[in-house]
Amino acid sequence: MPKELYFDISSEDSGGSLYRVKEKDEVSFLYNHSTYNDKTDEVSVFDTWYTSFEAFWKVLTGDPKWFYRHPMFVHPEQREFVREQLKTVNWGLHPNRKWQESHQRQWKKVLSDPGTYYGA
Repeated sequence: MPKELYFDISSEDSGGSLYRVKEKDEVSFLYNHSTYNDKTDEVSVFDTWYTSFEAFWKVLTGDPKWFYRHPMFVHPEQREFVREQLKTVNWGLHPNRKWQESHQRQWKKVLSDPGTYYGA
């Protein structure tokens, strides 16, 4: 079952990699993600399957501050979609202008990076 990195994002207390998995004539998405509990210093790791990128995106954007996570990679097929989504967010949710600009630069960088993860 070959898998291809499709989306990678993290934050201070969670993060994960979404893989597109092709098996015969079907495509699904595997989100390998983790959470960190700073009170217990424990990391929990999960695998969550999605039938589509749209299903994953719905869960991700269920967090009203999803765009303040740290993007690491966005597959070229979804970059224009993500750019459009970022045009509709409220960057003012975080009052610090430098923080806003830092995250905007990170998204811009990731959305214009080469199509492979770290040149792999």
